Amino acid sequence: MRKFACFTTLSLLTATSWLGAALPELSALEPLEFDEASQRLVARGDAMLEYGETRLHADQIIYYQEFGLADAEGNVAVSVGGNRLLADRLSYETGENLVSVNLLRTGQWPYLLSGVSAGGTTENISIEGATLYYGEPGPFALNVSSDQVEYVRDDSAEYVKMQAATFRVGKVPLFFLPGYTYYLDGSPYYLDFDGGYDSKLGAHVQSTALFPLGSHTRLGANLDLYTNRGVLVGPAAQYLYDSDQQQIFGALSTGWIDDQGSDRELGQDIVNRDIDSSRGFAEWRHKHHIGERFSITAEASYWSDSEVTRDFRDDYFDSNQTPDNFAEAAYAGDNFIVSAFGRFRPNDFILTQERRPELRFDLLPVPVFQTGAYHKASASYVQLRENYDFFNINAPGGVRTGKSDRYDLTYRIERPITPTPWLTFTPLAGARFTAYENQQIDPLLLGGTPLLDDSFNRDIYELGFDLEMRAFSSFDTVNSTWDVDGLRHILRPVVRYRYYSDPNDVNEIAAIDRDVFDLDRPLLDLSNLRNIDQISEQHLTRFGVENLFQTRANGYGSRTLAALNFYQDVLFDRGTRFDGGDEDTLNATWVELILEPAPWLKFDLASRFRTESMKLEELRTRTTLRSGEIWELGLSNTLLNDRIDQYRMDFIYRVNERHAFLSDFRLDARTGDLTRVQLGWRTRLGSTWQLVYLLTFRDGAQRESDVLFSVRLNLAEPNAQ
Repeated sequence: MRKFACFTTLSLLTATSWLGAALPELSALEPLEFDEASQRLVARGDAMLEYGETRLHADQIIYYQEFGLADAEGNVAVSVGGNRLLADRLSYETGENLVSVNLLRTGQWPYLLSGVSAGGTTENISIEGATLYYGEPGPFALNVSSDQVEYVRDDSAEYVKMQAATFRVGKVPLFFLPGYTYYLDGSPYYLDFDGGYDSKLGAHVQSTALFPLGSHTRLGANLDLYTNRGVLVGPAAQYLYDSDQQQIFGALSTGWIDDQGSDRELGQDIVNRDIDSSRGFAEWRHKHHIGERFSITAEASYWSDSEVTRDFRDDYFDSNQTPDNFAEAAYAGDNFIVSAFGRFRPNDFILTQERRPELRFDLLPVPVFQTGAYHKASASYVQLRENYDFFNINAPGGVRTGKSDRYDLTYRIERPITPTPWLTFTPLAGARFTAYENQQIDPLLLGGTPLLDDSFNRDIYELGFDLEMRAFSSFDTVNSTWDVDGLRHILRPVVRYRYYSDPNDVNEIAAIDRDVFDLDRPLLDLSNLRNIDQISEQHLTRFGVENLFQTRANGYGSRTLAALNFYQDVLFDRGTRFDGGDEDTLNATWVELILEPAPWLKFDLASRFRTESMKLEELRTRTTLRSGEIWELGLSNTLLNDRIDQYRMDFIYRVNERHAFLSDFRLDARTGDLTRVQLGWRTRLGSTWQLVYLLTFRDGAQRESDVLFSVRLNLAEPNAQ
């Protein structure tokens, strides 16, 4: 025992002396053993070797001082600068940072790379018998296998380069590529499959598959099979690039089909034209930021007919039933914005106000010397075009294209006056000057009266004021149920008065930028109006009372518990209502309410009353209740002037972390019918696949089937719910 103790002490002293002279540091639970003749150091029991940023853990580590070589065996783990490699056995040369391993695993979430053997540096390893998993390995895990893989990590990227790559789900092969490079910091795979049956399409499978191509792009295709209608196919792509200088992101989705449906199934489009059997769509979205000042936004939607996405890709149709096509480039200066905006008409079934393009300069509010006043201005030029072919093609002598070249200049000045800290009075004045050239329009849009001239100049003047008062009060209110820690009420009464001079331009302007059906509170500022060609005389006052209730947020800042706003418009010059009737002097009352007292409860309400009769003309509500991660219930309704009266209830119940029940009920109160009932079950397969079964019942659908059964499988984020 004495000899053993002396040996252990000598070994520790020798090791400590040696480690102090060399860079590597070795430690273990059991005493270190040092063989002076072979310059070998042995560590057992949770052994660890530290060398710079490298940490090597193992059950046993043998370090050869003369060669700077470490042999590790049993539960080997190597960590280098955020990288981690696990293995059964490893040899590590500290001088050259070289490794040789057996049965290794490495990668970064959500990717896992495993192999039989490998050799190289911790940042560049050649692996034999390798498999790259998306998510955790399992019978349903998406993976790529290859006999020879190179794993590379450098300052710019981290990727794996494979030879003879086989794509698999679990152990089932899907397809083969002779060579494949995948960037681990790039976009993951996107796989979405939707299959089912209904009487219109028959048995069908809809699929979208996107695969990474480089670190910034995913390429793939849409491929759908319909037993009653044929095959729909088209390329698809997504791209994302982010750097210190610029950011680019966008997506493309397309599909074409030779529709085998009967003439009755094809039907007619929204302008009562027969739909051709050759059908397709293309959807493109693009956003580009260059530095902090320049941006480009584009959206393009080409549909062969108005019903193609409704028939074959209803998720596109539900989110966008009127496809739009535009592009805008804008530069933001210190106090101005210069932009070019174009709107185009590739879809001949939609009446589109084309802009070819609109060039615009906006001066943001800036001080007027030292007067305390602020002014802003804008100037624009646009070529407007509008094609009427689809709805008056048979009208004798009708103009088939409306057009005008329009110059528009706005100016506004205001002077805030603050007699007290709680009161601000802001008188304002503005003007809008508009010139039209090369005008042309269908007389039917002017009540059958032709334009008097192809050019016209118009000026409108604006006078008004804004009066705002502010008050607040704080209360030492504490409520643990609602997580209220103090209460603050902010009250802001407002009065806004506006008068626009009479433009007197009846039958003088080719009205292309016209009034649209919109029940939101009308815009008040003359320079903000977009119905430029149909601005009418306006004389009104808007009274409002805005209330905000807040409490302290956990950690920092405040949290809004509720907001309650009232607005009332008083018209001094009455016009015509949206339904053709005369406007009232007390035109409309708006009430808006938002309640979010706790994370598990939210309520939104927006309503509009006809003030003199107190008749409710519009009501939109939404209530959301949550019970942690267990269930979520949504209740909503939409009421519009006795024309729409609809209710919706959607409910999600999570049975456990893998399974959930889904339901969606929609009721038309005017007819008493459930217009749509949807029941579903969602489950997860492994760590990355999500499977949803849906049964949908519809009532009164024009093109959809009354009953639809579908199964949807998509590649979700690992462990996402």
